[in-house]
Amino acid sequence: MKRILLKTILQFTVIVLLVVICIGITSQREAPSEKQKGAHVFGHLDSINLKPFVKNNYNWITLVPFSGQNDVDSPTLVYHRRNRLESVRRDSVWRAQIAVAHAMGFKVFLKPHIWIHSPKEGKWRSDIYPSSEAHWESWKKEYRDFILLYAKIAEESGVELFCIGTELSRLSVEKPEFWTALIKEVRNIYSGKLTYAANWMNEFEQIQFWDDLDYIGIQAYFPLTKHTRPSVEQISEGWKKYLPSMELIHEKFYKKILFTEMGYKSTADSAIKPWQWIENYADHKDLVSYETQANCYKAFFKEVWNKEWFEGVHIWQLRSDYVAATPRSDLDFTPQGKPAEVVIAKVFE
Repeated sequence: MKRILLKTILQFTVIVLLVVICIGITSQREAPSEKQKGAHVFGHLDSINLKPFVKNNYNWITLVPFSGQNDVDSPTLVYHRRNRLESVRRDSVWRAQIAVAHAMGFKVFLKPHIWIHSPKEGKWRSDIYPSSEAHWESWKKEYRDFILLYAKIAEESGVELFCIGTELSRLSVEKPEFWTALIKEVRNIYSGKLTYAANWMNEFEQIQFWDDLDYIGIQAYFPLTKHTRPSVEQISEGWKKYLPSMELIHEKFYKKILFTEMGYKSTADSAIKPWQWIENYADHKDLVSYETQANCYKAFFKEVWNKEWFEGVHIWQLRSDYVAATPRSDLDFTPQGKPAEVVIAKVFE
């Protein structure tokens, strides 16, 4: 009788242990992953100048390789592959930057951009569209080579997230078959996660190839108010009109939404047209408002950050060689050295 009782107890104990182990494994698998807390960082990276990013609780570094073209209808992309020695040097620079970021504990988002050197008035990257079929054939070959080059570097360097394109609105909507084919080629080279950085206006909701990617990427420069020096409540109200469309696109493709880029100037009007660069202001000296910049981030964290469908954000733009400027001159996007930096660091803890 005692043997039977002991045997029963042992069997019961083993079953309980197995259940506990299984629950632990399941919980581990189902535990939500940490949100992406990223920053576009420009300038040379090393173990010293990345320490402020560690201190401020970022967990991703976003790196931006550029190519360029003369205007939106140009058939030719210019980047360092034109010069073999320069290409070897630049490739090694990107690999070194990625290695330093990884060594400091960051994940890396590699996000190629196209720069328009001499755009016609009112035109920008989103308007790129070659002017003839011959130009299109030339452009798409060169763009493919550009993206596959960095996909290869991303794979060899262990980059965690790669972007196949940034704000190419006409091409992403009107040439979906090109992107579908490109994504397949990139996946043959690169084994990490993929996204595309779609413009907030007239693009992210129209893209047909989100199914082929891992995240729905949005360049999140949504206009949030018509007021200068708005309160957190006023900016928060502005977010509410965009949340339903983001939730809808998440549900349609069952992919999480990632803000591949978001930033605010330290100006009183930064929530009105967040995309507008300081260089485009006729007179901005009286517009300084660190409070407005901080309020923009407070409203974002209040309304968007904790959504179940939200993957994270990559803030524009910070510098590894940042030097504090005077309040009257430092009106640009960086939150460094400003109250917004404290707001971000606190939420990113």
